[in-house]
Amino acid sequence: DNDGTIYQFMDMNDIAWHAGGKTWNDRSLGVEISNAYYTKYQCWYEKRDFGPRPVVTDAHVHGKKLREHLGFYPVQLEALKVLMKAVHKATGIPLQTPLDRAGNTNTKVSKKCAEGRFEGFISHYHLTNRKIDCAGLDIKKLLEEL
Repeated sequence: DNDGTIYQFMDMNDIAWHAGGKTWNDRSLGVEISNAYYTKYQCWYEKRDFGPRPVVTDAHVHGKKLREHLGFYPVQLEALKVLMKAVHKATGIPLQTPLDRAGNTNTKVSKKCAEGRFEGFISHYHLTNRKIDCAGLDIKKLLEEL
């Protein structure tokens, strides 16, 4: 949530429709991070005393630069790291993400991810060109901070 609270809505043994395809849904855990994305919603967060969200200005997904959008609060990223560590410990899912040739978080579709052969932490954009979430989230950096 916006304040870093983590809610579990499903048992990890059950299958939830979250990633857009059966190949992915029955082989993955879905994590939703609260965020309205569009900068026009910044005032909503401020009116509810969450404070201004970071604005992402340099995100690229599928080889295209995205327009400016709202990012995640630092407390959300800290909670995500705690969750990643717990999921790793509970399931053995490796603390890795698809990397590009330069060794950075890959921001394009990963064939291994799309085919359900990658084990690690990914974003929806690793699965299909139809998704851009979580644009601007540097998974490699988060994993390194663990």
